[in-house]
Amino acid sequence: MDKVNLAIVGCGDISQLNAPGYLNHEKCNVYALCDSNPQKANMRAKQWGISPKIFSDYEDVLNDSNIDAVELLTPTYMHPNQIIDGLNAGKHVSCQKPIASTLVEVQDIQKAVETSSSKFRITENFIFYPPLIKAKELLDSGAIGDPSMIRIRTLRAGGKMPESSSTIDFSQMNDPHSDSLIWREDPKLHAGGNVYDDGWHKFATAIWWIGEIDQMYSFLTKNSSHLDDSPAVISWKFKDRNCLGVLDYAYAEGMKIRSKYYPVDEFFEIQGSKGAIFVTRCSGEMLDLPPVILQTGSDTHSIQVPMDWIEGFNGAARHFIDAILDDEQPQMDIHFSKHTLQAALSAYISFEKQMPVNPIELI
Repeated sequence: MDKVNLAIVGCGDISQLNAPGYLNHEKCNVYALCDSNPQKANMRAKQWGISPKIFSDYEDVLNDSNIDAVELLTPTYMHPNQIIDGLNAGKHVSCQKPIASTLVEVQDIQKAVETSSSKFRITENFIFYPPLIKAKELLDSGAIGDPSMIRIRTLRAGGKMPESSSTIDFSQMNDPHSDSLIWREDPKLHAGGNVYDDGWHKFATAIWWIGEIDQMYSFLTKNSSHLDDSPAVISWKFKDRNCLGVLDYAYAEGMKIRSKYYPVDEFFEIQGSKGAIFVTRCSGEMLDLPPVILQTGSDTHSIQVPMDWIEGFNGAARHFIDAILDDEQPQMDIHFSKHTLQAALSAYISFEKQMPVNPIELI
């Protein structure tokens, strides 16, 4: 195979972040767009300056022998069947996070993965975001010694600053009547709130940096919105490591932040025996600091790397296409995906039972 014919399935807001990496890959042809609303698919085709085949039925995508791979950007409750059907049809499958709502669904997906010769991965843009990659490189090089603490802060605000500009339109993301929020507010269709949906990114990053989580305790807040778990604090211990992790969420309804994308801001810290690493931004751009800071006692090193949040999506797209062409397993395979879901679900189980939970033991 010299070039991958890709179908993007789901043309909602998030496709504006996922698609550019594929469109700019010289060995990827965005051959088809699929959406239950074909007008939306046609709108994206015009927006991206391409002339793909347009589908409104996923089954028709799978029946097209010219399509090599699919990128699933659909609601979470649709993921299990779509992943399994895609693999059974012989397509390489990349699917938006979270992988599923339950671990039973993941078991079904795993069976399909293990009997398929096609590639499978969950799209996780955070592990391809250049500042977080640089942090991992510094950590793995021993720059801060043995890690003992991971801290991840997430602030969700009421809106973006007026001067925040982007070529991507997310105007509907905070509209309570938008399609993407309606199903997320339904507990029958979405397993949790932000700690599940957005927390997936943070748990995946921590696992990627350090390793598996084997004990977790959480404090969440129940609000009128199913999506809003904040304020929240989730703490955990990494398996076979003298290292702990803390993830916290806060919501500032009356605050606006600087961001090209969502009104969200993150801050990451890895504390080690010889120093610390800070990643000062991700989705948002609140702090006027270098994207990565390495602190070793009296020495502070400012490290510049590409820091636009879309770079993580671009890297994820490149990686999937390259993995297909090089016949390699893409990052965030079924085992990594399963453990990330175990971690996200454990936060809710711990809160409900008011006791520590071992994510690895969830089945």
